[in-house]
Amino acid sequence: MYRLKIFLQSGIVRLRNDRYYRNALLFVSASLITSGLNYLYYPIMGRMLGLESYGELQVVTSFLLQLTTVFTGLNLISVNIVANHDEEQSKTLIVALQKTVFWFVTIACIGVLLASPALEQFFHFGSAWPFILLTPALLVDAIAVFWTAYLQGKHDFKSLSIYSILTGAGKIVFSVVFILMGMGVAGGILGIVVGLWLSLLAVRFVTKHELPPLLQTLSWPTKHEITLIKHHLGFIVEVIVSLIAMSILLSIDVMLVKHFFSPEFAGQYSGVSTVSRIIFYASAPLVAVMLPAITIRNLQTNKQAFHRTLAISVTVCLAGLLLFSVFAYPIMRILLGNDFARASSWLPLLSIIALLVTLTNVIVNYLLAVRSHLALWISLVSLVASGILLVLHHATIYQIVFSTSAGLVLGQTIFWATYIAKRTKIAPSAGLDG
Repeated sequence: MYRLKIFLQSGIVRLRNDRYYRNALLFVSASLITSGLNYLYYPIMGRMLGLESYGELQVVTSFLLQLTTVFTGLNLISVNIVANHDEEQSKTLIVALQKTVFWFVTIACIGVLLASPALEQFFHFGSAWPFILLTPALLVDAIAVFWTAYLQGKHDFKSLSIYSILTGAGKIVFSVVFILMGMGVAGGILGIVVGLWLSLLAVRFVTKHELPPLLQTLSWPTKHEITLIKHHLGFIVEVIVSLIAMSILLSIDVMLVKHFFSPEFAGQYSGVSTVSRIIFYASAPLVAVMLPAITIRNLQTNKQAFHRTLAISVTVCLAGLLLFSVFAYPIMRILLGNDFARASSWLPLLSIIALLVTLTNVIVNYLLAVRSHLALWISLVSLVASGILLVLHHATIYQIVFSTSAGLVLGQTIFWATYIAKRTKIAPSAGLDG
């Protein structure tokens, strides 16, 4: 009892004195609430839409995830800029990035609109509207990425927490309303869009920081801003490509199953995959806390932040894997209903994929934050290997899990082989910190 008291007291002291643990506790707590809301969204959608329509919704949300990975990459870039530059320099760089992203989003929206009929046919959809409604979601993400990144770089995790919780709650409320109005899958997507817009407006009034202005975004970048972008262009490209690869890895199995298998089977698979990803999203906030703690100038602090994040992520993942292995059927029945519970035996298997994606995500984000080229190699090797194996071997659930997992393990092996070769010292000469 005495030792427990001492342990609790030391933990309280650490929370008071260590900003990393304080921010981690706040943001992880808020993110867990948000994750709960996000996963409440899917059971509600699954029960309201049914197996086939739910499979369509899952494909569209996966597609949205991949498109918005570009913004996630720019979020990482923005956090890195704020953490490594002074106030005036960081704002100037972020405004330059905002302008560039605005025009990129415009092109992306046009591309989605033009490709929506082809996407409808490839994924066997009944309508192109779910894809068309992706465009306003892209627009709001283009704004949100810089505001949230700026707040993250300033360690304003209170405002970020409010934003994330409102986003999770808003999309549930509005999606339910739109589906009850008879809009189907399109209503589920539109609810996400409205929830994002309202949450973004709310964070503008909650934060005490002066956020980067939006009106300047509508103009074409000046010559000076283009020069700034060119100076960081190599880093920007590496971040975007690496994180796009990671987002595809998170959902490549779902999309291929939707293409190769029947709508009913694809719907069940999507449901189980949704639940298994709780492991990934429960650990993702730790990466968000790690990024602003990493600076190019302090190698020892970087390694400490990485080790902390990796250790906690492993603990969360193993706990999730154990839970989903022991209680797979009741979890699936409670979250998504009896139709999805019939495939509960898949949950432990798909949780392995979520675990491996989580660990690779921590490694890749850390390497990108320290501006290491190795991040690009790990993400691309993992994606290419998984993609080739999935195309060749996807006849059964076991083949799908093995193919995806093998690619992820190969990427992690590259990292750990390099790490061990340098005798556990992540050095710039090894390509791990520079």
